[in-house]
Amino acid sequence: MMSLSYARGMGPCVFCRRADRPMTREHVFAHWLVIKVHGGRLVTSDGPAGTPLRIAGVVAGVCADCNAGWMSSLEVGFRRIAFVRTRTGIVPAPDRVTVSRWFTKTAVLLADASGAALGDPAGHPKLVAGMPDDIEVYVARRRRPPQRLDFHLNLEPDHERDARQVRSVVISVDDLVGHVAVRGTLASGHGSRLWPLRTHALRWVITSPRL
Repeated sequence: MMSLSYARGMGPCVFCRRADRPMTREHVFAHWLVIKVHGGRLVTSDGPAGTPLRIAGVVAGVCADCNAGWMSSLEVGFRRIAFVRTRTGIVPAPDRVTVSRWFTKTAVLLADASGAALGDPAGHPKLVAGMPDDIEVYVARRRRPPQRLDFHLNLEPDHERDARQVRSVVISVDDLVGHVAVRGTLASGHGSRLWPLRTHALRWVITSPRL
């Protein structure tokens, strides 16, 4: 079983795109989250060539400034929302932005760890305070998730750049399922649209998204 994933070599920060900052190897799924969902031994079927991949060991390169700055604050915000005792009523717009940013941040890191990219890398710096223009996010809830932490990448070749492009990423955290994709590539059935914001009437509902 692989323990440290398929992370690529260190380079410019995947978020701020700067190469003049100290780089760190960031666990895509933070230690607090792995402990919260008892995910230390969980594996995903999305490893390279079908190799079992320990989810808690997936790492990607980010700069120390992003890691200890806005990413740390985003983790705090997501934890408050994702593990609130009950979720009822309308989802406040600020919470929708926080959840959208967290799922997108995580999806970008998962794509980067696999040696690919989600959307236009030039738009990734917008995650520092908001959302990239070319990304959409759907969210759903499952009453009985198969496991409390998981992910799946929908990869496709980019022949023009001789590389791989991530079309979408599904991330499951406890009963929440986030589906992050390049805008305009998803069909229906992936949950409720979380981003872009189009209405303030989104409610916490139970659906069964396609994974």
